[in-house]
Amino acid sequence: MSGMCEVQKIYAVWIYVKDFKESRDFYEGILGLKPGYKEGEWLEYDLGETKLAILQREPEQGSLKPQKMRTMLQVDDIASMKERLLEHNVKLVGDIRDEGYGKLLTFEDPNGHWLELFEPAS
Repeated sequence: MSGMCEVQKIYAVWIYVKDFKESRDFYEGILGLKPGYKEGEWLEYDLGETKLAILQREPEQGSLKPQKMRTMLQVDDIASMKERLLEHNVKLVGDIRDEGYGKLLTFEDPNGHWLELFEPAS
């Protein structure tokens, strides 16, 4: 299909946050993401080909509504990450689920957004 425009990859996932500092502490301090490009209250985390960005929701945009669409973050030891989340009183949505393709664990960030850890099957 030459000449046809196609989606190539996910470039970035944006997450609006209520409290930029609290969210930054969560993503860096608990999840261990390394900060990248930052401008004002916009911060990108480089996750290989994809960027995860947090940005402060402006008051004139109305109140923040948590999103339940899951952004999956791949890890190599989901059990250890679950313990880290529990140590920091992060709200889990269920427990580790074993699927044929790997293990999954859903949790909420400080804004109520759902995120999911994914450990591929070996």
